[in-house]
Amino acid sequence: MIDKIFLDSNVVVYLFDKSERQKQSRIKKLIAQHITQSKIYLSVQVINEFVIVTSKKIAFPITASRQKEIIELLNDLFSIVPLNYITSLRALELSVKYKLSYWDSLIISSAIENMCNILFTEDMQNGLIIEDKLKIVNPFS
Repeated sequence: MIDKIFLDSNVVVYLFDKSERQKQSRIKKLIAQHITQSKIYLSVQVINEFVIVTSKKIAFPITASRQKEIIELLNDLFSIVPLNYITSLRALELSVKYKLSYWDSLIISSAIENMCNILFTEDMQNGLIIEDKLKIVNPFS
C-alpha cells in the first residue's frame, strides 16, 4: 500500500527555516524517503500559515517573492488541496471529539478528506489515531 501523507504547517516551515538546521535536515530526509513511494498532501491552510510564519515568526524571515517561489515549488512537489464547507464542519466535530484546537482539527479533517493515513506534525500527540484512519506522527520523536 502506498502511504498518503499530509504535512502540517510546522513541517513545511522547517523545510525552509534556516534557524532550525537540525529540524530542517530531519524533514528533508523524511521527504526524500517518501517522495517517490508516497503521495504527499498539504492544504491551502498550510500554505497560508507558512506565509504568515515565514514572513514574521522565524529568525530569518522569507521575502514575499521567495515565498511565491517556494509555494510554486510546493505545488510542483505535492498535492495542495482546498478547504470546503464539509472540511470545516468535520473539523468542528473532530475538535470536540479529540479535544484539539479547531486549526489542528482543520488540518486533520483535510487529511482525512484526502484519505491520508499519516499526518506529520510536531503539534499533536505522537501516535494518536484519528477515526481509525489517520496516524499522527511527530517526525522528531
